[in-house]
Amino acid sequence: MLRIALFILLAIIIVVAVYAPKFRRSLGVIVVVLMAAIGFIIWQDTLERGLELERISREQAQLSDMQVRSGLNTRSFVVGGRIQNVSQHYTIYSMMLQATIKDCEGETCKIVGQEKTMIPVEVPPDQVRGFSVTIPFSGAPKVQGKAVWEYEILLVRAR
Repeated sequence: MLRIALFILLAIIIVVAVYAPKFRRSLGVIVVVLMAAIGFIIWQDTLERGLELERISREQAQLSDMQVRSGLNTRSFVVGGRIQNVSQHYTIYSMMLQATIKDCEGETCKIVGQEKTMIPVEVPPDQVRGFSVTIPFSGAPKVQGKAVWEYEILLVRAR
């Protein structure tokens, strides 16, 4: 719908420029102003997206009660838990979680699977929320000994 509206607006501008030469200068100014406004909006959005990743440090988002169970196939797992927002000012909107599966036999552990996933979760300041996400692994991790799961928050998006 937006594309059609923009196409119609562009067609009107071209028709007016062709049939009303007196308005060509005005149309040129309007086009320049519109381009400047669009550029400013894109710049503001880029600046805001950068700030979203800096407002809360990874240490201010704390994981607890982590659980894992099998997913719909042998290559996926459902990971759930709770995330606490320790920040007093900003709300968490999403986080990137890295899940690592280690195969441990005695004291030696080897990584058999590691994936990252973005988790959309809204956690207001100084509150806790539960989450659950299915993480597909690129290959089916084969564990010979004991499976040990480790989780790390890689980044936090907040406003």
